[in-house]
Amino acid sequence: MARVLNLVIIILEIIAFSKSIRWHGIKKNFIFYTQISNLITLISSVLYVCLGGRGFIPVLRFIGVCMLIMTFLVTACILVPMSGKAKELLFSGSGLYHHLVIPVFSTVTYVFFEKRAGYNLVWLPAAITLFYGLLMLYLNYIQRIDGPYPFFQVRRMGAAKTTVWMVCLMAVMLTIALLAGYHKPMKTDMKFIFVHGLSGWGSYDIQNEFIPYWGMTGGDVIRYLNDKGYESYSASVAPKGSAWDRACELYAQLSGTRVDYGAYHSKQAGHERFGKDYSKEPLMTDFKDSKFAIIGHSFGGATVRLFTEVLRNGSREEIENTDPADLSDFFKGGQGDGLLSVVTLAAPTNGTTAYDLYEDPDFDVSKVEVPEEYIKKSEAMKNVSKPEYDGRQLWDYAAFDMHIDNALDMNERITNFDDVYYFAYPCASTRVNDEGLTEPDPDITEALFLKGSTYMSRYTGTTAGGFYVDESWQQNDGLVNTVSAGAPIGAPGRDYEKGQEAAPGIWNVMPTVTGDHMSLQGGLTKRANVKPFYLELVQMLAGLEQ
Repeated sequence: MARVLNLVIIILEIIAFSKSIRWHGIKKNFIFYTQISNLITLISSVLYVCLGGRGFIPVLRFIGVCMLIMTFLVTACILVPMSGKAKELLFSGSGLYHHLVIPVFSTVTYVFFEKRAGYNLVWLPAAITLFYGLLMLYLNYIQRIDGPYPFFQVRRMGAAKTTVWMVCLMAVMLTIALLAGYHKPMKTDMKFIFVHGLSGWGSYDIQNEFIPYWGMTGGDVIRYLNDKGYESYSASVAPKGSAWDRACELYAQLSGTRVDYGAYHSKQAGHERFGKDYSKEPLMTDFKDSKFAIIGHSFGGATVRLFTEVLRNGSREEIENTDPADLSDFFKGGQGDGLLSVVTLAAPTNGTTAYDLYEDPDFDVSKVEVPEEYIKKSEAMKNVSKPEYDGRQLWDYAAFDMHIDNALDMNERITNFDDVYYFAYPCASTRVNDEGLTEPDPDITEALFLKGSTYMSRYTGTTAGGFYVDESWQQNDGLVNTVSAGAPIGAPGRDYEKGQEAAPGIWNVMPTVTGDHMSLQGGLTKRANVKPFYLELVQMLAGLEQ
């Protein structure tokens, strides 16, 4: 959304500058504070549309917004009363855009939809404004220019009045910067790291600017939590990659290093060892010294669990097959002392029958009655989980890891740490019909999931590895079996009741959320406001360290 709004700002600025340049000419145009503030806004919006809210761009947007607010206030509160030209300055020509529409629109966009600049930078707009003011005073004093604003006409007003004007204007600008740059104080020093699921996206991906994975059309949850004082981050890992590859990418983003998939793993999997370099653009700047909770939705649950295992215990295969001087710190282990909690949301912790049922020779999907409308509506799901084969081994994809046998094998290799709090949130969007059969509830299940959910609701059978899937697996959220989204099979766990004291080292299985697989994202057509859910979650997690 922020990119779209900045694109609108660019269009408005082009219209406004075409008018002001015709009126003032190019050379004279840019002695005005109005045009300078709008030029900074135009440049910052172009950069935002092209690159997103990264690096110095939020700072440039902040400077532009503060200067635009100053432009509006000076025009409305000083120039209009002095000249009596409200129509000319605020409601017609370039003034309508540069003095009124763009300042209001850009401010709303920055405050409600963009990542804010650091609060330690509130002095920047004031410094730039002061430099501009002093330059204009000097040019007026040596009679190179006259104006362009009456309070800069130092020879006519005298030193005393000019000083009063400058002090008042700087006080106003500092107030604007403090208000525009205001951040609610952090309520905890914990960091909250969110990892998306299959075919998902995060803060490094352009689509997150239009529809955030965490919140969907209901608004950006990550921004919301940060505004509430809970420092939160959204990672971007391979949409269809294996849990291993995604864990390696997550580490690189958090540590600000180049992705290293491991010499041993990459050779066995048949792909390049190294990936993107995040050294200039880390997800956070102080990961190694931070207390943190890590939250994974869907296949993000497997990702974060494997990530914590390697982070703390390292990888025996990589250690044994890599020159110590060439071994990533990730694979050495011994990190993650700041890990406080692991949270999984609608995660296929024990796999999902959405994959296995099609490979069971004793289960014939053609014998399951599925409404024709469900089949039509599910067409868009055909390629969501289908790997984009690039020559690597088939076991290096998410689709492999989500088979029940493979998920259970992964669980055997992941440690439950005694000092870590584990929470699992299953979802369910099925119901029992009058015939006593489980079926998806179309009122709360996305149309995309209805066909697959119907098959899952009827399936019982045995996996290739001999695991028996009984009727308890039929309840599902459209993509993941509800029972699978609880504790890993064989790991210590308990059903958690509200108000109960959480225990570390065991899985606290939370009450089942009524909703489909996307309900904790915010939904697609079955929209849900998930901001209260996540605020309550981070508040609970923050309370664990006390």
